[in-house]
Amino acid sequence: MKKLSLFLSLAALASLAACEKETVELKEPSAPAANAQASGDALTGSNWHLTALTGTWNSGTGPVTTDVLFTVKPYTRDNQIQYNADGTYVENEGATKGNPADPQQISGTWKLSTTRDSLTVTLPGVVRRYAVTELSPTALRLTETNGVDKAKATIFTSVFTH
Repeated sequence: MKKLSLFLSLAALASLAACEKETVELKEPSAPAANAQASGDALTGSNWHLTALTGTWNSGTGPVTTDVLFTVKPYTRDNQIQYNADGTYVENEGATKGNPADPQQISGTWKLSTTRDSLTVTLPGVVRRYAVTELSPTALRLTETNGVDKAKATIFTSVFTH
């Protein structure tokens, strides 16, 4: 009987301890960013330029990945892209242009998903959606799938650096 009362006493003590309020110190939340683009800090601040481009498709015996950067014209490879913290996007034509009459800059907007796994760029007349497979202060890797049928689709992976 003494063991039972000792057990009940310990159980009552444990239940009281469990009811005790736990004090958790909360930090003041940081001030909200000026806009929803703040989660893309690694994306903003410097110009990006294309340094690698691959294409992957199903060859029938499995996926094949090939370097296709050589297919990009030199006047496109020298372009620079800037993602601004206010959500604006600017693509600068660089030193060379395919057509001298083309504008030096094309402007639009960008939005990085809250999970940082997709990027949408909106330019006049076109919306581009990319999967973000790498985003660091020094590298941006985007993939884009062309084609509805996954078995026949081509996946392009673009790598940008500063």
